[in-house]
Amino acid sequence: MELSKEQIQQVENYLNSKNITYIDLRTEVLDHIVSEIEDKIIENEVTFHHAFAIAKQNWNPKLEEATSMFFGLGFSAPKIVIQKAKKVYWKQYVFLLASYFLPFLLLTHFNFKIQNPTDYSSFILFKGVTILSFVAFIYMLVFRNYKLKTTYGFVLKSQSLSAFIGLIVLAIFFTKLKELNGINIGIFCTFIYTTFSYFHFYKKHQEAIQKYKIS
Repeated sequence: MELSKEQIQQVENYLNSKNITYIDLRTEVLDHIVSEIEDKIIENEVTFHHAFAIAKQNWNPKLEEATSMFFGLGFSAPKIVIQKAKKVYWKQYVFLLASYFLPFLLLTHFNFKIQNPTDYSSFILFKGVTILSFVAFIYMLVFRNYKLKTTYGFVLKSQSLSAFIGLIVLAIFFTKLKELNGINIGIFCTFIYTTFSYFHFYKKHQEAIQKYKIS
């Protein structure tokens, strides 16, 4: 048995009330709920309203608003969105930690230090990379599609403020640097990787919009 357009619209309205407007998840969740309702109508010989009520009981825990320390308690989304966001972000998070600790531990081990690094012409490279990262981040921040939600967009939203502040701090930090060592090189690598990670999710966000043919 297939649901009518009116019945499917009721399921759509239910998803709207649960804030399931993330386009990379909505179609999948809608299909699952519709299939579950159809199966219950056939197997249990019940009405649409009864089957829909059972389906909502099953899905309510997955669709309730939630937060995560992983992204910050100030950013909430349906639980199913948080779960997918964690799944797509955890590798980037591991690499982010590695981008700081690997150069920090290595250079600290060899007692690497350069006094007054701003006096060296090669230091221009650090400034250049920092400026390029800052410009790239601003571009992605301005031109990201905010009208449409995706799981990747949620990750971007949760990371935007910290990345922006970090890049500003980095830019100020490197204008008054008196010693180059494992700590500040680790910080530099972290924020460069932050820009790369932000670009990764920016690209995924744009691809999700194109995939579902929504502009």
